[in-house]
Amino acid sequence: MKLVKLDINIHDLIKVSELIYDTDSKACDFFFKDKEGSIRRIKKLVKAGNNSLGYDRVYVVTEDDQILGIMIYSKVNEVSRKQDYKMFFKVFNPVDAIKFLLIDIIEGIFLSDLHENDYYLACVAVDEKFRGKGIGTFILERSKELAKDEGCKRVVLDVDLENEGALRLYERIGFKVLNKKSFRWFGGEKGVINMEFLL
Repeated sequence: MKLVKLDINIHDLIKVSELIYDTDSKACDFFFKDKEGSIRRIKKLVKAGNNSLGYDRVYVVTEDDQILGIMIYSKVNEVSRKQDYKMFFKVFNPVDAIKFLLIDIIEGIFLSDLHENDYYLACVAVDEKFRGKGIGTFILERSKELAKDEGCKRVVLDVDLENEGALRLYERIGFKVLNKKSFRWFGGEKGVINMEFLL
């Protein structure tokens, strides 16, 4: 098993896009109503690069040429919201671009506040068929090494309040809760827990 940078000429972009979709399926389903259409749209952003979902930000976990999981990272000042918004309007029709813009604005309210030397894990996903085999742990441990190599001081991530399994994994690996950002929604609570690992 290895973690390597996504190569759009070698790796399966549909599989990568499916895994990205899985981490944010509720927002995609709300705005696009169609899983396959959402995956096609995400693939366009991955393939385009120079945005927060671009291939230049994606690592894949592979074994025997099969994608087992992915990690998308960012660092402050590397990809800006302005770049993302420009890419939305470059890659999509105006209606889809505005939908992606709204997703980004809404999610931005809940995401961690980042500092100059942060390594932000925007997405960590493991293919459902391969869960429970240590792949998530492998991604997180490798992300710490990559962050150190980049001179970062901490690794930061966000976990959905409803994703108790991921929260337990992050805590077991040493991530600490920084903050909880949530709101009441139809009798329940929606939001995220912001977490950090100090290097």
